[in-house]
Amino acid sequence: MTKRYVGSSGHSLKIRGAKCFIDEVDEARKVTNEVHRILTTQYNGAGSVFHDDTSTTQNQNLQTIVNYHNKQTRELDWSIHFNAANVTDAPRGVEVLYYDMKDLSAKVSAAISKASGLKDRGPKQRTELYFLKNTYKPAILIEVCFVDSEVDVDLYHKNFNVICTAIAEILAEHLGYAKIQTGQPADAKIMLNDSKTIPAVIIDGRTHVQVREIAELLGLKLVYNNESKTTKLYEVK
Repeated sequence: MTKRYVGSSGHSLKIRGAKCFIDEVDEARKVTNEVHRILTTQYNGAGSVFHDDTSTTQNQNLQTIVNYHNKQTRELDWSIHFNAANVTDAPRGVEVLYYDMKDLSAKVSAAISKASGLKDRGPKQRTELYFLKNTYKPAILIEVCFVDSEVDVDLYHKNFNVICTAIAEILAEHLGYAKIQTGQPADAKIMLNDSKTIPAVIIDGRTHVQVREIAELLGLKLVYNNESKTTKLYEVK
């Protein structure tokens, strides 16, 4: 059985985190979503991600995030954050916080550093942090970079894709996921109203399905013109 994960972004829309050259909440959501996309399209991974849109206090925010994690069936929890200290043009770097997952934290921190050029601050044990202390499964908290370091933010912007890929690679390795080979199809399906389904395949991270299957699923008439290589769909009246 495929091991599952839950990822989340730190803070909430109404209780925002660090902000300077970039905004922690906005960027954490981008990284969380991209790592999740890579794990489920470029690997045979399975899991879910969560963003808090409703909390209005810090305590509520922490409880909301942890409650979501603990309600899911999973083997690993991870959360994306961005650090802050004071405004500087000097490099600060990436670090990964853990309760009892030092080895995984070290690997993630080193992978992000190697991929992006961010300074590797390494793993740091933080047993008092609410997220790490209260999630039921092993958990790590990734501080991608410092929002108030010009160097860090520049490296983050330039290397966003490789940073997300580096995180996904280490998490996939830890969870035992297999990479979907380029050009190799993986089974998928498309559903209409959670009932009718048609087969599909994922190739290079994209879901492919025959147009005729889509037309039939939606109750449309399909007409193909071989000369112009044009497919037309019509409503059936």
